[in-house]
Order: sequence, then structure tokens, then C-alpha cells
Amino acid sequence: MDKAQYAEFLTLWKQIMYVVGGASLLTSILLRIINSVRVSSIKEYKGKYDYLKKNEIRMYFLSILFFAIAVFLGLNTLEEETVLISVYWFIIRVFISACIATLIAYVGYLILKFYWPGKLQKKLDKWRYKPRTSSAGNPMQILSEAEEDVYLDPGMQAEEDVFSVDYDVWVDNKTMEIKIEKYLGYLEVLQCQSCTFQTLKLKSEEILQPATEEQEGELLKHYECSYCKSKRTTKHNIAKIIHSDKEFRLPEDYKLKSERKIKSIMVEILSNSGERVEFFFQDLEEATRFLEEFDFDKVPENQIEN
Repeated sequence: MDKAQYAEFLTLWKQIMYVVGGASLLTSILLRIINSVRVSSIKEYKGKYDYLKKNEIRMYFLSILFFAIAVFLGLNTLEEETVLISVYWFIIRVFISACIATLIAYVGYLILKFYWPGKLQKKLDKWRYKPRTSSAGNPMQILSEAEEDVYLDPGMQAEEDVFSVDYDVWVDNKTMEIKIEKYLGYLEVLQCQSCTFQTLKLKSEEILQPATEEQEGELLKHYECSYCKSKRTTKHNIAKIIHSDKEFRLPEDYKLKSERKIKSIMVEILSNSGERVEFFFQDLEEATRFLEEFDFDKVPENQIEN
């Protein structure tokens, strides 16, 4: 490629960078706007909660990704006179631009993974506990864990007992209108194929072949539904043994002397590897039952903080 052809290539390259970079920047901005508009357009507070929990972090990451692409393309239009000297300067500019764009995307990823979940949880709590209004226009009251059981069928209560699902019950005390909202619980529990409730719990494990450092092992897991009592068995591979200092133990003493004047209870659990997870409960009984059932391996990954 002679100098004239190279200069012509750089001119075309610059035009492409402007067009595609502008489109990427516009897409990044539009994603943020679309996310806000969608939240505003959802009338039900529960609908806003579900949308934010499912989509906000994903939409923000896509926005950051398109912004990083726009930065990469924009940087590839700078220092045109220097780049014109040699194709090597062109390659260097592309490399530096790629490094900066990658850094932006990675920092954005870290923010969304470790910092943003806390801010998102505040948004979710805002919409989950924002006062509801009944169809008659009256304010509704959210019931406590003890009070709401009257309005939940046995299957729903079983789901709450294993902390796979959490139900909020809102009541209009004037018209007695009831509104029941379903949220994911603190722990992941399987759905029973017989009764369809999320109440299938691991009861026992049977090692068919122990794992070694050289080969995988085999494990049988026996499940039982805490509602309909149906049973299920599945076979799993056991990973090869890798020596690690990771370990987790439940605290032996977590009793409180009195519930008087207690508005809510926060349980913070730390693993030996530095992972941290927080849970909030309305009363001591619920917190105690949770700790009896707690298994760190069943905690959804998006709840764990490092």
C-alpha cells in the first residue's frame, strides 16, 4: 500500500469511526432512557420490582459496553497526522484504544457486580414496600409473617417455610380486599414436579464413588418435598479433590433475649473465604428458622458480596 492509498484508507476509516462511534454512543444513551421509560410505564409496583430485578443490571452493562465501543472508535480518529506517518502508528493507536475501552468495560462490570447490587436492592425495597392502594382507593396494610399465614394456602406456607419463596400479603381493612405478591426467597429450592410448589429439599446424600485427586466421584442426592412428601433422586459427579482453605460454619449461639422494640432483624453471614451475605427478617422466629435451614451453597450468586 503506497502513501496515497494509505491516506485514502485513513480518511475512510475516520468516517466509519465517526458514524459507528456516534451510533454506539447514541445506543448507550438510549438504553438508559429505555430502561427509565419502561420502569415509569409500569403501573403496578410489583411489576416495577420484577422488571428492575430482571433487567436493570443487564441494561446498564449493555449501556456501558456500547459506551466503551464508542470510546474505542472515537479514540481511533485522534492523532491523524502522526498515524499518517506510518501504519505502525495506526496499529499502536488501535491497540491503545482497545486497552482503554476494555478498561472502561471492565471497571463498569466490577461496579455492577460488587457495588450496584446494593443500590439496586434499595430500589427494589422501595417498590416492594411502597404503600398499596386497593381497587376502592383505600390504603392497604402489609401483614407481618405471623399474620399473613391466615391468607396463604398450605402450599404457599410450605414454600415460605423452606425460604424458597416469600409472599407479601396486603389488606384493605375497610373492604377486606386481599392482594398477595410473590417474591423469590432467600434460598434456592427446587420445584416439586408433583405439586409444582418450590418445596423440594435435599434430605440426604449418598456417595457411590469417592472423588480423588486423579478422578471424579459419583454422588446420589435424595430430595423430598416438604409439602406433598414426594421423593426424587438424582445422580451427580463429584469434582476432583482440590485442596483449599475455604470453610464455612454456622454460629452456635445466635439467640436474642427479647423481641421487645425490635422492628427488624438483620443477619450477616461471613464465610472464611471473605464472602458476605445479608438477610432481613421481620421477627426472631423467622430468623431462627432460617438459620436452621441455611446452606451457603444454596444462596443465589447475585446476593453474595466479596
